[in-house]
Amino acid sequence: MTDLQNRIEQLEARSLESQLIADLATDPEARLYNTSLAKKLRIQAAKLRRQLQAARAA
Repeated sequence: MTDLQNRIEQLEARSLESQLIADLATDPEARLYNTSLAKKLRIQAAKLRRQLQAARAA
């Protein structure tokens, strides 16, 4: 389980980094790309978190 928890934490950290880059970007394309990437990473982390919770409940 700790591997999955570590992966979730990595995804959340990368999401925060991407959002920060998007917030600081002056190039509109970079802003859109990093905003989209941050959202996708958050979604993936949430899916893994649900899987982890389901595994713990079982």
